[in-house]
Amino acid sequence: VQKIEEENNQKNKNKKNVLINDLSEEDQKLKDNIEQWVQKIQNKDTQISLLALQQLREEVRKSTSSMTSVPKPLKFLKDHYEQLVDYYEKTNESEFKKQYADFLSVISMTMTEKGKQLSLKYIQEGTLNDLNNWGFEYLNHLSADIVQKYQQRLEKNENVMDLINLVMQIVPYFIQNNAEHDAIDLLMEVDKLEQLQTYVNKENFERISLYLQQCSQYCADFEEMEKTLNVNYTISISLKLYINALRIAIRLDNQDKIEKIFKECQDDLTRKQLCFMVARQRIILPNLDEQLTQIASNSFLTDFYMRLAKELDVLDPKTPDQIYKSHLEDQKQNQIESAKANLADTYVNAFVHLGCKKDALMIKELSQKDSAWIYQVKGTGLTAATASLGVINMWDAEKGNDHMSEYLNMSDGYGKMGALIGIGLFSSGVINEDDVAKALLEAELENKDEYTKLGAVIGLGLAYAGSGREDLQELLLPILIDNNNKLQLNAFAALSLGLIHVGKCNEDISQAIVQVLYEYSQSTPKVLESYLTKYFAVAMGLLYLGQQSRSDTAIECLGIIEHDISKFCQIVIEGCAYAGSGNVLKVQKMLHHCLDKVEEDKSAYQQAAVISLALISSSENVGNEMAMRHMNNILQYCELHVKRAVPLALAILNVSNPKINVMDLLIKFSHDDDAELNQRAIFAMGMVSAGTNNSRMADSLRNLSSYYMKESNGKFFVRLAQGLLYMGKGMVSLQPYYSDRFLLNKVGLAGIITTVFSFMDTKNIILGDYHYTMYYLTLAAYPRMLFTLNENNENITINIRVGQSVDTVGQAGKPKKITGFQTHTSPVLISAGERAELADDEYIPIEQTVLENFIVLKKNPDYVPEDEKNKRKQ
Repeated sequence: VQKIEEENNQKNKNKKNVLINDLSEEDQKLKDNIEQWVQKIQNKDTQISLLALQQLREEVRKSTSSMTSVPKPLKFLKDHYEQLVDYYEKTNESEFKKQYADFLSVISMTMTEKGKQLSLKYIQEGTLNDLNNWGFEYLNHLSADIVQKYQQRLEKNENVMDLINLVMQIVPYFIQNNAEHDAIDLLMEVDKLEQLQTYVNKENFERISLYLQQCSQYCADFEEMEKTLNVNYTISISLKLYINALRIAIRLDNQDKIEKIFKECQDDLTRKQLCFMVARQRIILPNLDEQLTQIASNSFLTDFYMRLAKELDVLDPKTPDQIYKSHLEDQKQNQIESAKANLADTYVNAFVHLGCKKDALMIKELSQKDSAWIYQVKGTGLTAATASLGVINMWDAEKGNDHMSEYLNMSDGYGKMGALIGIGLFSSGVINEDDVAKALLEAELENKDEYTKLGAVIGLGLAYAGSGREDLQELLLPILIDNNNKLQLNAFAALSLGLIHVGKCNEDISQAIVQVLYEYSQSTPKVLESYLTKYFAVAMGLLYLGQQSRSDTAIECLGIIEHDISKFCQIVIEGCAYAGSGNVLKVQKMLHHCLDKVEEDKSAYQQAAVISLALISSSENVGNEMAMRHMNNILQYCELHVKRAVPLALAILNVSNPKINVMDLLIKFSHDDDAELNQRAIFAMGMVSAGTNNSRMADSLRNLSSYYMKESNGKFFVRLAQGLLYMGKGMVSLQPYYSDRFLLNKVGLAGIITTVFSFMDTKNIILGDYHYTMYYLTLAAYPRMLFTLNENNENITINIRVGQSVDTVGQAGKPKKITGFQTHTSPVLISAGERAELADDEYIPIEQTVLENFIVLKKNPDYVPEDEKNKRKQ
């Protein structure tokens, strides 16, 4: 070994000699000059030393202004470094020594080992005057040294002001030289991000704001994320960029900040745009004028949605057979039993005609009333049928009331229950001054028929999801805590309260749910074995949706319940509280739960852990990819009862985003021998492709339809998936994340969570009497459209490019934000992973923002028509 080392050393020496001998004439001259200057620096005559130092500094400065590799002066100085340092140590304090220290600080960046922070040491002993003259690479290296030293001093509780002063010299240089991301990183490391505001203007705002948004997704905790976004918000407000400020205020979920924006903003067009944004998020604002109130209440949505349907020529209703394309299926084998087939047709008809106000089954002309679909269904099938009218009339309370009125007086409790749920569905997301939904539903809460009462409870939860109204809490809380009610009433009252107060951390409701569970555990613990108790857990999870550490108290309170439901609730709350946070520690915790060795009848909490893992990782692409790898590990190493939750987790991770690898995995599971696994996989296929009309998924589902021809349950799930695939005739999406995945519609995610947990027990809930819980999924449905509007809220037909979005955060220059685009005229549809931009210069947005939903445009004052451009050229 020693011999080999000696040979290697000799080879290295030979190489070095060859390199020295191979120097060009110019390089040799530079090397000789450097050696002379080094000798002169050590001269006893200070004037000679100072002159030599200045010459050497100038040579190094020229070479370090732009570095693609280690500059030659620094290479040649390497052999003299120790000599220079020794002389520095011997030199007496003087102006020369300070300038000498500046020079040593620069050459130390390539001469010393990492972690020694010599560049910082020497610069602090130097003049501290001309940091910025040494170029970007030096300042980058110095920044790293400052951060390391800052951390060391914090641990020892030492003063850091000298480091902060250095930072304040470096940051302006970074900002001026298009390295905003480095400036932000440095300020974040030394906890001085609020100082950024001084250096931001309208020219560099977009780059800085985007980088801050991206950073907020990777913050270590909720407080750090809040601080980062608050800085972004303050900068936006100071520059009067109210649209961006509103995006951040929505992300912060801060009502005071949202109201402040509306008070400060006086421009009418901007206020219109802001109202369209709050309408998308279901935020209720006081003191707006009539037109703005109309926009903010979402009353325009249904008209534009119908206009989009007309533009795309999809207004005509379709029969279930046309949706399934039954003529392409194998019809030779036994058909699915009629009751289940009719139920499947009901849901498919509702999902496909969502918001279209016309369908082929439920809404009949007077002459066709005798053959109405409700005569072909009964029991909870009738509930699903009457409730489907609410989905068909989504976002249109006026038409919904007209179509629903005849079913509100039905003597059949199941039918009336469906009508009340339907009222909740068509009222959802649309704020009505008359509060018609509350008036109709509140009256039925006193009804002695348990199904009618249950319908009113569910309807209120759907109609006022996300509103946070205390008057509804007063109505539903007594039903939740009433021991005389059946479990289903208690459970759905809890769920409705969770939906109404989603993400509000309402402690009164939380404590009431814990109290109900505790009383059941003490008096009748067997009740807690029911599949309906899952909805108590979901309700508590929704109360703390996205609130992270604010859920800790509720999780601790559940410890008093001595039953398995306690652990299930704790995991569901934790998963919901950290939904979209990407918190790695919580992901690890969920994975640990998945690896526990427990009996199948006690494994519900493990399935909840898999779903929670998906919720935590759902917001950004990196976390999404990591979660996909975790799912593969779970499939490889965990028990079957844990694997059963994987399709549901995949559905959450890829809502309305049919990626090929995910589709292939779900298609594989859909043929599995385990009924629970294949049924969930088929549902997940529908979720992943919801509203996309994906042809590959359509072919796969048709093949599955033939595969499950003799198996009624399997065929039922295939039909449901087909209904989801063609949801809203391809005009809607279930994706709760929007605005480049920066914002989360909590009500939408709440609907998805509720439905996914319903599918944790397909046998008793979906194939049992509670299949109508699938209607909770419609809370997440929203048109995936882009309308470009003028000041009168009329669509302007202009060219729009739609293509795959490209991540440009932190990149140099002005890179293109989309690739592989196609040009269409507005209105247009935008799919998952796509982005839109204006192709014409005639109109411009009020402010640079993500183009989706409704965008108010104004005339471009600098626009020159093509004809005039050509004339000017001539």
